[in-house]
Amino acid sequence: MDKHTFSRLGGSAINEIELQERLLMLDQIVVHHQRFLDLYQVIQDCHIFKKGAAILGETGAGKSTLFKTYESRYPKETKVKTVNNHKIEYDIVPVLRVELDSNSKPQNVASKMLQKLGDPFYDKGTEKQLTSRVKEHIKDAEVELLIIDELQHLIDTDTQRVIRKAADWLKQLLNDLNLPIIFGGIMEDAKRIFASNKQLDERFPYKPTFYGFKYVTEEQKKEFRGFLKSIDYQLPLAEHSSIYDPYLSEKIYYATLGIPRTLSHLLHHSVKTALKAGKDKLDERDLQYGFSLLSLETRPKVVNPFHGKAFDLKVALEKEKEKPSKN
Repeated sequence: MDKHTFSRLGGSAINEIELQERLLMLDQIVVHHQRFLDLYQVIQDCHIFKKGAAILGETGAGKSTLFKTYESRYPKETKVKTVNNHKIEYDIVPVLRVELDSNSKPQNVASKMLQKLGDPFYDKGTEKQLTSRVKEHIKDAEVELLIIDELQHLIDTDTQRVIRKAADWLKQLLNDLNLPIIFGGIMEDAKRIFASNKQLDERFPYKPTFYGFKYVTEEQKKEFRGFLKSIDYQLPLAEHSSIYDPYLSEKIYYATLGIPRTLSHLLHHSVKTALKAGKDKLDERDLQYGFSLLSLETRPKVVNPFHGKAFDLKVALEKEKEKPSKN
């Protein structure tokens, strides 16, 4: 979106309605960087050539956004057919994407599929009954591709018996549906499901990885800065903020470790701060405040890098890993 489409604030407070509209635009930004495009092509190939794949990745790297983007290309369509001289409406769902809830069981997965397919009694029945109805609905809805995301939630109970049961159920579903299926999940956890069932693992020998950005080599730095530049162009602000320059990009990498979801949270808080102050672009003080609102529990030693001074990424990362000295 061009910057001129946003009115200049010039220091005047933004009204609440426009603030919410701009923040909604911000949260909808999706950058199709090279890894995103490569994995989008993987899904498309699976769809066209009726193959399966398991796309595994780091938390927050963008895997779920990738799946939603592909699903949006094939929206649900309502059609009408005549049965016994009566016209009946039914839905065609070319791509069925299901995101599993925490601690899901096969019965929960079947129920979630039925809900997405419009079955009003999606939560009624045994595992066997629900699974049987899933197969019928998938056929009726002319589903061409099934995407099951957050696969690791099938093993939250964390016992070998539960893992084997989930793997067996998935394998049988694959055999019965004869559809291309994309699995998505957090890398190490999802791998345990495949490791528990040799036949299931053999059905998905291709397991590409969706990882966050790195910032070590010049090529990696260029890639991350290019990602930031694409985002900067789409920020709901009247002017460019140059968050991709070497000074800020290094600090932003440290703050997010190259994880798009964390970056999204940082920018949401920072842009909101800037807009409420009537600013037309981000500055480092906005990023400083935005970072202070993040809760990074897995990084207890992380420091706020947006302090207006020179910053050494390597030194900062090493300090964060240091063990506390013994007195």
